[in-house]
Amino acid sequence: MRILVVATEILLPDRHGGSTHVSELVRHLAEHGPTLLLARRGSHGEGLAAVGRPMPRLAALRQANALANVPAALREARAFAPDVIYERCTSYGLGAVLSRTLAAPLLTMILDQRYSWLSLLQARRLVATRLDLVPRPVRHKAVKVSWGANAERFSPQVPGGPARERFGLGDDFVVGYSGSFRPWHGVDVLVEAADRLRRLRPDRRARFLLLGDGPERGRLEARVRELGLADRFVLTGSLPYDEVPAALAAADLCVAPFVPERHGPSRARGFVLDPLKVFESLAMGKPTITIQAANIEALFRDGEHLRLTPPGDPQALAEAIAQVMDEPAAARAQAEAGRQQVLRHHTWRAHAEHLVRLFSEMRADASRR
Repeated sequence: MRILVVATEILLPDRHGGSTHVSELVRHLAEHGPTLLLARRGSHGEGLAAVGRPMPRLAALRQANALANVPAALREARAFAPDVIYERCTSYGLGAVLSRTLAAPLLTMILDQRYSWLSLLQARRLVATRLDLVPRPVRHKAVKVSWGANAERFSPQVPGGPARERFGLGDDFVVGYSGSFRPWHGVDVLVEAADRLRRLRPDRRARFLLLGDGPERGRLEARVRELGLADRFVLTGSLPYDEVPAALAAADLCVAPFVPERHGPSRARGFVLDPLKVFESLAMGKPTITIQAANIEALFRDGEHLRLTPPGDPQALAEAIAQVMDEPAAARAQAEAGRQQVLRHHTWRAHAEHLVRLFSEMRADASRR
C-alpha cells in the first residue's frame, strides 16, 4: 500500500507536538508500505517533499494558501501514485484536491476547529482523538483514535546518569518538564508550585529540569529569580526530539501542568489535545502529574496510572509533588501501571496499525463503487 501523508504546514525536523506527530506517523506508516510526506518548505529528511508554504496567521487566508500549494503538491503526488491519502486538517483541503484529482481515497485527521469542508466532504474516513471535535453532519464518517509515544525511544532503559552529570543535578530529587513555554502549557504554574514545595518540604531539595523554549521563557526566568529559586531550576533550551529521552531520564518525576482555558480551541470545548508529553513520560516509567481534564481521564485513571490536579492550581501541584517525594515506592508502582497502559493502548506503532486497517477498509469500499 502506497501512502501519501499531506501535512504541508509542518516543518521537519522541528521541536513541537505537530512535528512529533507527523514524524512518528510517517516513520511507523512506512513499516506498512512506501510512504511520502508532503511537508512545509524548508523541511528536510528522507521520504518527504518540501512543497508547503508557511501557514498565514490570518485564518481567512489559509484556504487560499492551501490551494496555492496544489501545483507543487500535485506534481509530487502524481509521481508517487498513492493508493491512499492521509491529511492533517490544517492542510486546509489540499488533501481533498489531491484525492479527487488522483482518485485516491482520503482520510482526514481532525485536531481542532481548523479544517476545510473540502476535506470533510471528500474524506471517506475522519479520525480524531475526540469525536465531538468533528462537525455533526459528517460525524458518521468519524473514528476515534489515540495518539501515543515511541515506546522504543522513550524507555525506562535510557540511563539518567549522563544527563544528571551534564546538567549538574547530582543526587537531588528532579522534577522534569518537556515541551513548549507557551501560556497554555502552564510552566508558570510549575514555577509557583516550586515556591510552595520549598515551604512544604524545607528539609528536601527538589530541582526542576525544564526541557524546551518559547515566548514565555524570559518572564519565567525573571519569576524564578524573583522567588530566589535560580539554584533550583535548570532550563536547557530546545533540544532535538532525538535527545529528549536522554535528558528526561534524569527526572524522578514528570509534570504536564496544562491550563486549557489559555488555549483557544480548548476554552469552549475542554482540553482538546492528546498530551504527548504524558504518553512519553509514562512510557519511560516516570511518575507523572498532569491535570484533571475529561480527555486525560478517558485515557488514564487518577491514582492508578498517574496523579491529576486541578489546572492552574500551584498549591495542589506542590502537594502532589511532595507526595511523590514522600512515597517513592508507591509512585514507582503507579508509574509502572501507567507505562503498561501506554504500551497496551497508546503507542505510535499501534496508532499506525489502526490507520492501516482504516486504509484497507477505504480501499475495499472504493473497489465496490
